[in-house]
Amino acid sequence: MNDRLARLVLMRLAEPGDAAMGALVALRGPRQAVDLVREGVVDADLARRLAGGAPDPHDVEAVSRTTEPPRQGADLVRHGTASSQKSAEPVPVPVPVSVPVPVAGRDGSGQGRDGRLAARAARLDRTIASWAARLKTADPERDLAEGERIGARLVIPGDPEWPSQLDDLGASRPYALWVYGDADLRFSCLRSVAVVGSRAATPYGTHVATEFGAGLSEKGWHVISGGVSIRGMTTPRTRCVIYVRISRDKEGAGLGVQRQEHECRQLADTLGWDVLEVYADNDISAYSGKPRPNYQRMLERVQAGGADAIVAWHTDRLHRNPRELEDFIDVLEARQIRVSTVKAGVMDLDTASGRMVARVLGGVARHESEQKGERIKAKHLQLARSGKASGGGFRPFGYRRIYDRPDPPRRLLREELVPEEADIIRECARRVLAGEALVSVCRDLNRRGVSTTSTGIWTARQVNSVAEVGQDDIAAEIRARLAADEPAAAIARDLMDRGVPVSGPGKWSPATLSRTLSSARIAGLREHRPRSRHETKRVNIGEIMGVADWPAIITPAESARLRLMLSDPTRRVSPGPTGRYLLTGLIYCDVCKHRMSGHSKSGGRRHYMCDGLPGRQGCGKVSARTEYVDEVIVAGAVELLITPGFAEALVVDTGVDEGAVVAEIAACEQGLLDLAADHGAGEISRAEWMAARKPLQARIDVARQSLGRVDVSRVLDGLPGDREGLEAFLLDGEVEASRRRAVIAVALERLWVRPAIVRGSKKFNPARLVPLWRF
Repeated sequence: MNDRLARLVLMRLAEPGDAAMGALVALRGPRQAVDLVREGVVDADLARRLAGGAPDPHDVEAVSRTTEPPRQGADLVRHGTASSQKSAEPVPVPVPVSVPVPVAGRDGSGQGRDGRLAARAARLDRTIASWAARLKTADPERDLAEGERIGARLVIPGDPEWPSQLDDLGASRPYALWVYGDADLRFSCLRSVAVVGSRAATPYGTHVATEFGAGLSEKGWHVISGGVSIRGMTTPRTRCVIYVRISRDKEGAGLGVQRQEHECRQLADTLGWDVLEVYADNDISAYSGKPRPNYQRMLERVQAGGADAIVAWHTDRLHRNPRELEDFIDVLEARQIRVSTVKAGVMDLDTASGRMVARVLGGVARHESEQKGERIKAKHLQLARSGKASGGGFRPFGYRRIYDRPDPPRRLLREELVPEEADIIRECARRVLAGEALVSVCRDLNRRGVSTTSTGIWTARQVNSVAEVGQDDIAAEIRARLAADEPAAAIARDLMDRGVPVSGPGKWSPATLSRTLSSARIAGLREHRPRSRHETKRVNIGEIMGVADWPAIITPAESARLRLMLSDPTRRVSPGPTGRYLLTGLIYCDVCKHRMSGHSKSGGRRHYMCDGLPGRQGCGKVSARTEYVDEVIVAGAVELLITPGFAEALVVDTGVDEGAVVAEIAACEQGLLDLAADHGAGEISRAEWMAARKPLQARIDVARQSLGRVDVSRVLDGLPGDREGLEAFLLDGEVEASRRRAVIAVALERLWVRPAIVRGSKKFNPARLVPLWRF
């Protein structure tokens, strides 16, 4: 065994600074010291010197006097008694070894130098016994190999890198040093400092020690700490997770969370923590109350014992809601989890004072969020009053945004019309005002390949759609992840974070079309739709603040009709069977006078039936085949629609001046704004503001209702003018039923169906139908 391996064994046997082991090494050298502990052979002179005090290793004369070869015979000690018989060979004795010294002092009192030597000898017995026990598990070759594996090197006295300052420690000098890093240990020690603390340090103590070390390092000092073996160096370090979040990512590139992650990783590296995973919630506010999926995943992992610590950029990245903070504290207390932040230091949740500080910081963060929200609301109100766009979100359909520069950050200069998209909006407005259902218009737009401006956004619906029909690698990945029970919403977020382009254009839905057509922006008006923090969704119909600084697509009168129609609470929002049957909503039972509905029977035959099932209001006594009824009513409607003068008769002069009505609405809305300004300035009370607001709002409602009278002649725009063409259009199953129903409703007010005279007859009797025509 060479000196290097021997010193590794000594690091296993004795604690750092053990004076007895230091003296033994100084007297016999590291290899013989290990042999003496292994064989249990200690001569009397050496035992007396170890018990009586270690010589200074730098005192050459003292050391030379104690480094004579071990004596034999009477000088060997066996179980504490000297042998009276000489022997040519040393006799090995087991440890512990006692030193034969007098137990009483010169005065017989048992005190004095001899008594102290006896006590030291007893301690030496126990020390040597402990060394022998530890020797059984020492494996210097394994320690040396493990050090090489982790990149550490062993430095011993006599090496060029050994710091000579350590020799001043005498017998307490380290046996060897493990060095981790590339710096030269000897030169590093010329300007060095040791930061030493308790092994059971609190998180706050660890943080302070880290701050000390970082500050000294920045000033050019080398921070050196010792007292750890190669086993301690290879002990599993603290496992941590990183949480990053940004409330609003305008650029959509996730750069904010990337910067946070970089600094959090630097902090974890400084603390010596191993990063297991990074949880990021990009473009999600902690104040809004919206679910933060990755935050919940992080908490679940911590609760399951999958991490020992959490690293965040700041405490407000974790919470801006006191309720969430209390749940967070409960989890951390139960699992003894440490939390460290880049900007706010350590969250000490082990003490009442630390928890109080965390709650105070949480309250401050919430106040900051609320104050920021008030400033943003005031800014949007100011923009609305000046008729300017607030920007953000997707590009409005029908408009093109002109910026001062191509890439963010940038400023919006103006909005211009996109001619082809503006034509689509005018078409949709005309069709909806003519009575066509929103779902019918959406199907037609999607069939023609007209896409919305929200193309490029992954949603759960988009994920499921691609999984059903997609054929590329992304579709295969999505199907595999869905098969593994991963939520579609989580897959959508991951695809957005990775920048994966969305397969296919944005699809129109009734909700999307309704928002587009009910928006005042397409009429060149500025609308303000504030939302209180207690509301979960924003309303479609807001308050018109004035004329906007972008061009109009439809007239204000058309916009008023659309807004009134689409905001009607009695409007049916579910297509139900009306999407498949031509006369649903117009056909009634002549027996019970209740509305009939369409149903399919066996064999695919479809009927109009008076539903008499339990819980329904019908009598169940009247039924008629749809194809027979449709043919009779379509023939009668076509005959009426092609009658000369019929279309002109539909245009009823209501005496309403659309321009004057629109001006009246604008004047009343401006009056509401002036009232709000007076109330805000304190010139009128709330009671006065409410009293003046009611008549203005009533005038606005009356004016909008007068504009809401639909000109039914719009329904006939673009239809064939001849009998055959119009009849073919009304019976064409490829045309949406709602569109054809709107044409029928121009001529037909209601259809009554009588019960069959001969039940079970296969021949339909047209006399059963009693139509109520409008003219």
